[in-house]
Amino acid sequence: MINNKRIYGDTRKIGVVCAIDVNDYDQDVIDLAATFAKQFGVDLDLLHVTLFPDPTNAAWPAYVGSPATLIQDDHRLRDITTNVVGVEVHHHHLSGIPTEKILGFIEKNEPQLLVLGTHSRKGLARVFGSVATTILRHANCPVMVLRQGQNRQDFANLKTKTI
Repeated sequence: MINNKRIYGDTRKIGVVCAIDVNDYDQDVIDLAATFAKQFGVDLDLLHVTLFPDPTNAAWPAYVGSPATLIQDDHRLRDITTNVVGVEVHHHHLSGIPTEKILGFIEKNEPQLLVLGTHSRKGLARVFGSVATTILRHANCPVMVLRQGQNRQDFANLKTKTI
């Protein structure tokens, strides 16, 4: 697994964190996060959490997570980068419940900004909440939530203006 070096004594200050789903991410969201990192003069930290069952909780469905899923997600994460030149990218792969792991990561590392892509769920998925909604309510840092797959021209204009 890819680990956060700061946990093991690295004193690098985490600047911009972009939490992504390696199976359904939007390159524009990553590039916009990288644009902010460049403007702040910091690195971009990509964070992925593989949903992995808690063996002590019988309520967990059997289909989520497996060792093979962890390995596949780890390889996918390593291949993701940004199109923004001059930004160093660090990869962090955790397993567990995404909201808990993301909130724990940002609490421990205190980034300047957390960027999330959202699927803009509707119906029952919205009623039960989403990772983005939970993060917005509980994060201890500024959070930018971007709707994936929308406003590509707006992203392009913002990247052009800020670089």
